[in-house]
Amino acid sequence: MPVYETLKRQLVRISDDTARLLDNAEKITELIDEGLSQWKTTCQTISEQVSEEIMRVAVVGAIKSGKSTFVNTLFGGDYLKRGAGVVTSIVTRVRTGSRLRAILYLKNWDEVNREIDQASLLLPAHNRSTADHPFDIRREKDRQILERALADLAADQLITNDTRSAGSVLLDSYLKGYDRVRQLVEADHATAIFEKERFALHRDFVGDDAMAVYLKDALLEIDAPGLGGGVEIADCQGSDAPNPLHLAMIQDYLMMAHLTVYVISSRTGLRQADIRFLSMIRKMGILATVAFVVNCDLSEHESLEDLSEGIRKIEADLSLICPEPQLFTFSALFSLMSQMESDLSRRDRDRFAHWCRETAMVSFATAERTRFQRFLEQKINQERSSLLLKNHLERLEIVAGGIGNWIDFNRDLLTRDAGGARELADRVHHQRGRLERLKLTVKNTLDGAVSQVKRDLKTATDRFFDVHTDGVVDGVVRLVRGYQVEMQRYDESLMTIGFAKTLYMVFQEFKQAVDAHMAESVNPQVIRFVKAQEKILMGYLDEIAGPYAAMIDEALEQYANAMDDVNMRPRRVSSRINIGPDLETIRKMAGLSLPPAAATMRYSAQIKTEAVMRFGFYKIVNLVKKAMKKSADKVHQEQFLALASGVKRMKRETERSILFHLKDYKENLKFQYMLKLADAAAAALYRQLLERFQLHGADLSRLVELMVAHGLNKENVSASLDQMRESSKRLQEKIGQLKADLPQLND
Repeated sequence: MPVYETLKRQLVRISDDTARLLDNAEKITELIDEGLSQWKTTCQTISEQVSEEIMRVAVVGAIKSGKSTFVNTLFGGDYLKRGAGVVTSIVTRVRTGSRLRAILYLKNWDEVNREIDQASLLLPAHNRSTADHPFDIRREKDRQILERALADLAADQLITNDTRSAGSVLLDSYLKGYDRVRQLVEADHATAIFEKERFALHRDFVGDDAMAVYLKDALLEIDAPGLGGGVEIADCQGSDAPNPLHLAMIQDYLMMAHLTVYVISSRTGLRQADIRFLSMIRKMGILATVAFVVNCDLSEHESLEDLSEGIRKIEADLSLICPEPQLFTFSALFSLMSQMESDLSRRDRDRFAHWCRETAMVSFATAERTRFQRFLEQKINQERSSLLLKNHLERLEIVAGGIGNWIDFNRDLLTRDAGGARELADRVHHQRGRLERLKLTVKNTLDGAVSQVKRDLKTATDRFFDVHTDGVVDGVVRLVRGYQVEMQRYDESLMTIGFAKTLYMVFQEFKQAVDAHMAESVNPQVIRFVKAQEKILMGYLDEIAGPYAAMIDEALEQYANAMDDVNMRPRRVSSRINIGPDLETIRKMAGLSLPPAAATMRYSAQIKTEAVMRFGFYKIVNLVKKAMKKSADKVHQEQFLALASGVKRMKRETERSILFHLKDYKENLKFQYMLKLADAAAAALYRQLLERFQLHGADLSRLVELMVAHGLNKENVSASLDQMRESSKRLQEKIGQLKADLPQLND
């Protein structure tokens, strides 16, 4: 993206040049000027933000839809593991970099042990952590105990709805991967870096559950153009992955993404899992940011007509969820092969040659690939134009205008004698006093307005999580209470592995259902609620910014009129203050982030295992005591009664823990995110208002003192100011030219 990179470099250079001009200004007075210091801070902040800002694109879709291959096409090489089924165990972020390397961020031992502890919830008590003996996977004895506990549960008894239970997969993965990663994991967070010829080794982590379970994050830096610097592509897990925690990882990234590309296989069309996932995206309120790519398998279609028929069906199905979907159809694998033709294996060359003979389909797919590339570039450029450049330019324009006035004031001052200089300084001092009082008024009224909006945020959050209304909390409670256990399925388990292990299996299936509800229903509603409240907050601040800006403009106009005998540049019309697009930057500067989506699933930490197990165990003990006096059928019947009692207690204890946990989650969301965001956004607004105050109001007292004491070399200072004036004019011309060039991003 050469246009954007060029404009961004120009913006950073202008910001740096402005900062150097401010350094020169401070040298004239030989003192630190508050206004000049604030402008320097603004320039420094702009340079840092422009350098750090990332445009994020999420790539999601069902398992084996071709997501990783699609991402590979964007970078023109086979960098991500592809074609091996369920291989993407985490979100893998990919950026253009100066060298080829993979940076893997690992969990620490406390996080690993905590996850194992929760996954082993309701395993028989002697296999669980205690306060005196917390589980630690680094201890061989603890690993052996956990291995025996899992071995006691037969493989076919760990199946939940035709898939392995998430808890057992997690435990098994941690045990299998321990020996391979134990040298890398540390007490604190560690990273593993694979560079150059070792780059491909990162696939052993990302594509293997036993390794990926130890990872928190993965970042690939590719020494290829891709979509240019400042763009990040995220290859996400399959939308139909059985583990709700994987779905939560995707949700976390979708919250940050500016654009989402949903990949659909032309071979399978839109499946139930796709519809469920897209419904979740709609609940999150981000469906408008989604574009769809039908990944065409050229070997599966007899002709272009056959492919077109499949596309029409996919588009019709999509329109039920997303009216007028933005749809593109091409073969990611064909596109990748065409970029790597010289490096293909003999088998792949034969397949590529065969596809090339399908001229009609290839022509269609190539045209669609070109259309998608144009769409993607335009989308990214539009986002960058509004988010990454425009606001920064407007702030720099204010600073540059303020510097120009500072220079004009001081040049005018040098033409006067000591008495005239003192008179001008007194006038400036008087006007500055008016501006300072107005600053205080703005600060106080803004604080009052923010206090009100914070009260509104509190009320809205409490109402959203109110257990007594038909909302997210009530929905979870109804799910728990209405959950039915098919007792007959556990007939054999009760007889072979006993009550405790059977109850663990029941709980795993139950927890899978609750976690799926959290991921597919609760999280999307929470995300939509938060985004709505953020929009209300930013809209409110943008709305009240108008009157404040008008007050400042009026005060500055009066200031300029009072200085009508000073040769100042005409005051430009101030642009409208709008901090809404700066939301991501505001969050970043304040160190704020939403609680991770997986946080809603941590309710099990509050479940009292003893309360569940003791109740069921008591039933079993009574059953054994009476067993000798009863028939086999009667004993069998009472076994089910004991299990039913344990399940009842399990559901009751889970409901209690969920209510406790969601209340804690609500308070954390409210006080650690929503209210802090309100304060941070208000502070950002106030900073922009202060920047306008600095447009005029230079402190001339130091120069006047030097003039009165005859300690100022007027000729030298005047020459310096003349040079600065020319530099200031060039800066403002560059800013004007850069503003004129911005529309190129949308061409």
